[in-house]
Amino acid sequence: MAKRGGDAALATEGMALSRFGVLVSSATELESIAASAPYQPPDPLLCFDLLSQLVSSIEEEPKESIQLWQRKCEDALFSLLTFGARRPVRRLASVAMGRVIEKGDGISIYSRASTLQGFLVDGKKIEPTSCAGAAQCLGELYRLFGRRITAGLVETTNIVSKLMKYSEDYVRQDALLLLENALEGSGGGGAPASYMEAYRIIMRLGLVDKSLIVRLAAARCLKTFGSIGGIGLGMPELESSLGYCVKGLEDQVPSVRDAFADALGALLALSMNPDAQVKMKKGKNQTPVTKKSEDSLQKYLIAPFVKASGVNAKKLRIGLALSCVFFFQVIHLKYHYPHSELQNLALKAMEMLQGSGSIDPHSLACVLYILRVGVADQLTEPAQRDFLVLLGRKLESSDCSPSVRVATLRILSYLLKSLGEVPAEFKDVLDNTVVAALSHFSVHVRIEAALTLRALAEVDPTCVGGLISLGITTLNAVREIVSFDKGNNLSGELATLHGQAAVLAALVAISPKLLLGYPARLPKSVFEVSKEMLNTASRNLVAATAVREAGWLLLSSLVSSMPKEELEDQAFDILLLWAGSFAGNPEQHLRGVQDWTSELRVLSVSMEALTVFIKSFISPKATSTYGGILLQPVLAYLSGALSLISLLSSKRPPNAKSALDLLTTRVLMAYQSISDPLAYKSEHTQIMRVCSGPISEPSGWAESSLLRILLDKRDACLGPWIPGRDSFEDELRAFEGGSDGLLPCVWDDDVGNFPQPESVSKILVNQMLLCFGNIFACQDNHEKIALLKRIDQSLRTGKKQSWYLSFVTNACVGLLSGLKSILSFRTQELSAEILSFIQSILQAILRETVISPAQKRAACEGLGLLGRVANDVFTARMTRSLLGELALAVDSNHSGSIALSLGCIHRSAGGIALSILVPSTVSSISALCKSTDSTLQLWSLHALLLSIEAAGLSYVSQVQATLLLVMEILLLDENGYLDLRQEIGRLINAIVAVLGPELSPGSTFFSRCKSVIEEVSSSKETATLLESVRFTQQLVLFAPQAATVHSHVQNLIPTLSSRQPSLRYLAVSTLHHLIERDPAAMINENIEENLFSMLDEKLILTNLVRSTINRLLYSSCPQCPSRWLAILRNMVLATSSARNDSLASSGTDNINGVSDTDAYYGDEDDMISGSKQGPTSISSNFLKRNKHLRYRTRIFAAECLSCVPTAVGTEPAHFDLSLARNQTGKGHNTSADWLVLKLQELISLSYQISTGQFEGMQPTGVRLLSVIMDQFGNAPDPDFPGHILLEQYQAQLVSAVRSAISTASAPLLLDAGLS
Repeated sequence: MAKRGGDAALATEGMALSRFGVLVSSATELESIAASAPYQPPDPLLCFDLLSQLVSSIEEEPKESIQLWQRKCEDALFSLLTFGARRPVRRLASVAMGRVIEKGDGISIYSRASTLQGFLVDGKKIEPTSCAGAAQCLGELYRLFGRRITAGLVETTNIVSKLMKYSEDYVRQDALLLLENALEGSGGGGAPASYMEAYRIIMRLGLVDKSLIVRLAAARCLKTFGSIGGIGLGMPELESSLGYCVKGLEDQVPSVRDAFADALGALLALSMNPDAQVKMKKGKNQTPVTKKSEDSLQKYLIAPFVKASGVNAKKLRIGLALSCVFFFQVIHLKYHYPHSELQNLALKAMEMLQGSGSIDPHSLACVLYILRVGVADQLTEPAQRDFLVLLGRKLESSDCSPSVRVATLRILSYLLKSLGEVPAEFKDVLDNTVVAALSHFSVHVRIEAALTLRALAEVDPTCVGGLISLGITTLNAVREIVSFDKGNNLSGELATLHGQAAVLAALVAISPKLLLGYPARLPKSVFEVSKEMLNTASRNLVAATAVREAGWLLLSSLVSSMPKEELEDQAFDILLLWAGSFAGNPEQHLRGVQDWTSELRVLSVSMEALTVFIKSFISPKATSTYGGILLQPVLAYLSGALSLISLLSSKRPPNAKSALDLLTTRVLMAYQSISDPLAYKSEHTQIMRVCSGPISEPSGWAESSLLRILLDKRDACLGPWIPGRDSFEDELRAFEGGSDGLLPCVWDDDVGNFPQPESVSKILVNQMLLCFGNIFACQDNHEKIALLKRIDQSLRTGKKQSWYLSFVTNACVGLLSGLKSILSFRTQELSAEILSFIQSILQAILRETVISPAQKRAACEGLGLLGRVANDVFTARMTRSLLGELALAVDSNHSGSIALSLGCIHRSAGGIALSILVPSTVSSISALCKSTDSTLQLWSLHALLLSIEAAGLSYVSQVQATLLLVMEILLLDENGYLDLRQEIGRLINAIVAVLGPELSPGSTFFSRCKSVIEEVSSSKETATLLESVRFTQQLVLFAPQAATVHSHVQNLIPTLSSRQPSLRYLAVSTLHHLIERDPAAMINENIEENLFSMLDEKLILTNLVRSTINRLLYSSCPQCPSRWLAILRNMVLATSSARNDSLASSGTDNINGVSDTDAYYGDEDDMISGSKQGPTSISSNFLKRNKHLRYRTRIFAAECLSCVPTAVGTEPAHFDLSLARNQTGKGHNTSADWLVLKLQELISLSYQISTGQFEGMQPTGVRLLSVIMDQFGNAPDPDFPGHILLEQYQAQLVSAVRSAISTASAPLLLDAGLS
């Protein structure tokens, strides 16, 4: 056969090479390699290059050309796979096999699948790599042609069972991947016996395997099994699977836990939709094996969530939350549950919070994640309105626990911001729900109610005035009642007092940011109210404490939010309000205190207000005239607070430790808000006495949580906080929660996603260590050495103590904070003794074998900062010392730490002093990269990346060697290189940045870089997909000659619909760069609708997407205003009535514009929704749905429309009708597009907007008319000499203006009309 193939090649050589030379040459070389494989093992690198060329050429060739050489290609690929090949080569060969059959003669799928099955069934013991290659290829064929080869599914499951007996874990992994592709590809159309055997393999072999990669593959198989309908499963099997998934959520490996979470969600959805089994059986009238399980949610989601306890409780709750989200997504997108049912299930999911009367912050965070991602983000705009009302009515229920109320109010705020408007139905229930919650006995509920009303005010500014007036009136009335102790229900009245103060503070904070502004008397009125509350005495001490606390709350909001010119004249009066608390003798102040806890709580609130005052009037960003004068009394107050803390610490009042910790935290925060620590140098000794506890007495303090904030985010891949699919999910995973933690601040612009993220004790340790770092930076050398000796002494003596690891973290935080403060404050140069002392401490930490990745990263980064703080001589000497230590290191963990330290030093210090050490550093680290230890490989690759990025152009001479190193690692025998893929991709992107313009598009170097990126991103993990998109971005920024603009756009468009914000951010920012770099080429790409579609479906990244659309508008509108008018017209005139009608009739709406199956069941792990549909599907789907746009998208479209008359530029033909006619009529530029030719459409559209039903859009329509009159006001009418062009549109213009200036018009519309 080979001879006949060779004769055919010779006979057609001339013709073939001229038509498709790359395809033929690649196939011929592969055939030659396969023929010589028994005598000479194939070169992996050569095979990788050839297969990459082959895959690319197949995409470009027509079917007829491929058919000529199809059999030759198939045979060569089959031989290569069955002789054994490395993993990347196996994947490429499998992909090439599938694409050859798919694009060529599809009839060969049957013979090729049979051949692969026959090879794997062979009774002889087959080499592991050969088994893995054949299994991977057969899996690819099932993925592409599964429904055509379902007859072989029984044989395939038997093959998988055989392969699971291999001792090599990668063979077992590939066997399960084959099973997953076979199950998904067959879609339930195979023989029932095959599915039962597949289920047995998954449950009895895959899920109990000791290898994590095998368990991961088995969990994904189980999810696929549920997605195709769980063929053959009875209720016992289904419940067994669900129970095992719940147990799997406690696995030690995060990726395995995530896979079990998805499997649990898919199986839960199946248990509630057993009829799906009938649908998967090609219409046969079998009865479903299972019955609908009504209590599945309760048994496998809610009950385990409520009962979760022990060390794995948080892991289990997070896993159950992710399962619940996936469950909601599946039942909506796959099983087409109506939105009303989705909302009812959301209320059921809130039962997770009914376990106890107290609020558990971690449980609350998980439920908030479920409600937001699983429900709110999936609902269409009309459904969100209904959900808003439903949640409002939920608050009316008397059996609603505080946790449920907090979750409900938080989601109400999110829905209001998402909608951009307040539905009339929600206004009807507002008083009995949100407003009533301001008087709830729980302070958590009152704060969330205030934040909800703040969100309502942002959306509907017209209600702010009434709410503020009502708040002040109610506050005065309640204060009057409690001051004279008239109320029969004092606790209820005090709750109302606090709630009204909180909502008034929230409304005061938001007022200056609203378009309508704020009343001129508001600052003075609120200041007078707060001053009276702080100065008015009361016979009832409990009431007096509550009134003072509310007064400080109001003052904080006022000072934080109002323009400084409004309060500058009253700055000294404001400052006097703290005199009673912190001036004078602290013993005399505390002599009459009866309730220490309440008094300390008020002092903490007052200190928070003082911190706000410092940031507003004294910090460098403040513009206050009296900033320097005001600092001295502020320092006196802070000194008094320190004395108070010292006094209370010695007296130790009963039951006041937590309150005292909170006051101490607030005082330290106030000191840190002062930009220059030398301003309070006289207090350094006393402050250090307060905040050195975690260093001097480590046994009594919690472990700091600041490393997650202080460490460089670019090193996150090293752990322990590895970024996932989006920042919201990452925040949930890292969330610890503290029942006594700080509540959300009602005047803060950045309210956290989850309330109470940390306990007071942990916040106190964090602030102590930050203050320690600040003051350490300002001490003289003698004091610095004394502080370092304390750290060193605790490290030496505490190795066997239970608190040792916590102390290592606290020491790293203190040192990092100190080094960063030294760089920030630019204090005196450190002596060599201090530098050497810090170096020895950090290196001693790195030598420990039990420290965590976060602690290792902190010590490495500390050495990097030390290199930046020190002079060039010390930095070079330290680098050489580390290189010497690296050469002698034996422990792999220690070697990886030293390698990262070297990378951090180059990143932080760099420069000429280290340039001569780059080759030796690269050589040493590159040797470590070849290790068989995957952890050492990961850390070494990252260190190499840091060195490349720091070296810049001086690294050019090392590029070739680095690329060969990358290829060698990629093609190593079965290493666990899934964790290395991201680092390999980042190295390639760094190489592209270094080479830049020298990267030739036709070179082998560029082709190999591109092939490596395609290989690492084939796993479809978020981290590797990020590097794929970043590769496009790097080419745009540094090597624009390497690829065309069109190819870049086609690569980026599918990513715009990804569910991962990080991917969408990279894609949009890259498109923004392309628009700025080559606006002419981007005009013909027609990506406007893609961007608007993304803006409509995704609430985050709004500013970036809007900026990109505006940039594109101003770049392309001068050439094609008609296109923009057509696009914007469709969006601006879109209404919600059509959507409401369709929802009423069908009960569902595909909000993603992609196939339900593609979105979650076709290729779930690729994380790019609809990527299989090609780049045009998003646009076409968007055009089909443009009548269902969200309100906020229509408003933005109207704003874009108002920019069109100015975006067209200054070309006279755009505004002169006669000139425009001459340009188009006399053949000057027949393709030219002039705005004046569309003036009638533009005016008609602006009139419809200004007089339409949406109040939020009407001012934009009036402003557009104003712009039209400015631009075309003097344009003559060529058809009626002596008249202007706008006269024929006089009726529309006058009517619009008359409507705008009517006394019944809304304020914003009236302002636009009068202008």
